[in-house]
Amino acid sequence: MPMGPTPGPAWVDVITTWSPAWGVNAVLLVLAALYLVAARRHGAWPVRRTASFLAALACGVITWNSGIAVFGHAAFAVHMVMHLALIMVVPAFWVAAHPLELLRSALPSRAGARFDAALDSRASRALFFPGTVLVFYTLVIVLTHLTSFMEAMAASMALHHAEQGLYLVAGVLFFHVAIGVDLLPNRPAYFVRYVLMALAMGVDTLVGVVLMQAPASMFPSYDLEGVHLGGALMWVVGDGLMMVIMVLLGRLWVTDASAKVDFGPWLESARRDAFREQTGGSDAGPDDGSGDLDDDDEALAAYNRMLTRLNRGGH
Repeated sequence: MPMGPTPGPAWVDVITTWSPAWGVNAVLLVLAALYLVAARRHGAWPVRRTASFLAALACGVITWNSGIAVFGHAAFAVHMVMHLALIMVVPAFWVAAHPLELLRSALPSRAGARFDAALDSRASRALFFPGTVLVFYTLVIVLTHLTSFMEAMAASMALHHAEQGLYLVAGVLFFHVAIGVDLLPNRPAYFVRYVLMALAMGVDTLVGVVLMQAPASMFPSYDLEGVHLGGALMWVVGDGLMMVIMVLLGRLWVTDASAKVDFGPWLESARRDAFREQTGGSDAGPDDGSGDLDDDDEALAAYNRMLTRLNRGGH
């Protein structure tokens, strides 16, 4: 009689099992050394950024050396824990550490100029465009969980490792745009960032719910109970992590003096056009949408004149 998939391990075994990944650990150690040396040479590098970078590396150490890595290939729920760590937790800490800014400060003038040119290039702008990172994030989540990829990955350790790299790349790109203030070309407005993260949360929720209702035939190589638990983790824990990051983004928005009113250039231009239409004049500042409409004295005067007209018309 054929046997079904092996049930997932006990969570206590996931926590207590450790198997050193020496190659990964060596890479993480080199990254830590490079960052710490650059931060020391900088002289005034914020401690919280260094702490965030070390937290990203520590999360990587736990993910790749613990039972998460040992059981993550065969147990669906444990695999989901690895997925959330690599696509959310590690990238969020990484981006908060401002690695690009630190790298730029460590480069000599000529190399720094080339770095700036590369970051401001058309390819870089396309890569860090909000729509690009959202589509890439969505494709990675959907294609690695709701297609035959999971079955193929169950039979291939090389594909399992490649998937981990894919999660890291998707997470770093997404969070560089969503929460980063680290030398981004055309940094998106905070409003756009919130929309971006809300849409990504919707993707996580949808995939999580589908997995929670998946039939046994969808993933025959995995224990069905583990698949359903993995879906619940993606929905509840994934959305919870995203909400925590959104709260921290709100704190950044409030404390960012350059983002007092941050609607983005297109929305700000539309806001000015609507203001001109309502006030019946062209006193709302420059036509290119630059500047802060709320700090524009001419716009304030036009608004007051409109209120005066309305007041007179009402009597």
